[in-house]
Amino acid sequence: MMDTILKTTNIVKKYGNKIVLKNVSMNIRKGDIYGFIGKNGAGKTTFMRTVLSLTPIDGGEVVYYEDKKIEDIGLKVGSLIESPGLYKNATATENLKRFSILYGADEAKIPEILKIVGLSDTGNKKVKDFSLGMKQRLGIAFALLGDPELLLLDEPINGLDPEGIKEIRDVILKLNKEKNITFLISSHLLDELSKIVTRYGIINDGELIEEIDAKELHEKCKNKLVIECDNPKKAKTIIEKSVPEEDIKVKEKRVEITEKVKESGKLNKELVSAGITVNALYVSEDSLEDYFMKRIGE
Repeated sequence: MMDTILKTTNIVKKYGNKIVLKNVSMNIRKGDIYGFIGKNGAGKTTFMRTVLSLTPIDGGEVVYYEDKKIEDIGLKVGSLIESPGLYKNATATENLKRFSILYGADEAKIPEILKIVGLSDTGNKKVKDFSLGMKQRLGIAFALLGDPELLLLDEPINGLDPEGIKEIRDVILKLNKEKNITFLISSHLLDELSKIVTRYGIINDGELIEEIDAKELHEKCKNKLVIECDNPKKAKTIIEKSVPEEDIKVKEKRVEITEKVKESGKLNKELVSAGITVNALYVSEDSLEDYFMKRIGE
């Protein structure tokens, strides 16, 4: 069992009569890259702001390392919420020096941090001339000044081109593997998130409806054999002779088999011999987007 680095219990946040967070209970384990997914407006940013004490909560509890509050752990938690605040007429190094003063951090770490985020070769280039991806990586560099063990990143790849997305992804993986930094990353770009995430939390209309490990989600989305035919109920009785009943589902004019079928051609022949018209037989796999849309009821 991995140690819990962040645990929230029944977090509630209201703005007037509108409940933005509805009893959100989340567990982030040390070493996780936790993908926090939901539509725009689902409550992702508000949740991150509450666990950082940037926004007061109206109910519930936020605990770090089993029994500590955010004010007790100093710079062990870093964040990049929305857009980073940058000195645009300064270089990357000058920006980090200014922020190190604000954070009370050691300036000697700046060259190593710039190397980690891939900005060590920017020299005298001003931040105003940086690409959006470079600015996002500089924002992550700010968060690294305090030697964090947990980083909260709010939509870090939103608006980036494919090259910028890959750069951010590589930085996250490097920090997770080499520095053992745990991540909570919010995003609605599910395909990109799926390339690095170890655990997911799905939020919809302020409610955390599921937490699931990436391996478990992969199992739920694994390949299935789909048979479209004129008599799916009869087809099911025939398929049950070679496939466990719990691995067979009838949906309208098709039968779905989640168990791997080695001889689909033989099965097709058996169905045709039984007088069943097989219109199509193919392998299908749910994407993360498919699963997400089903979970939020759309």
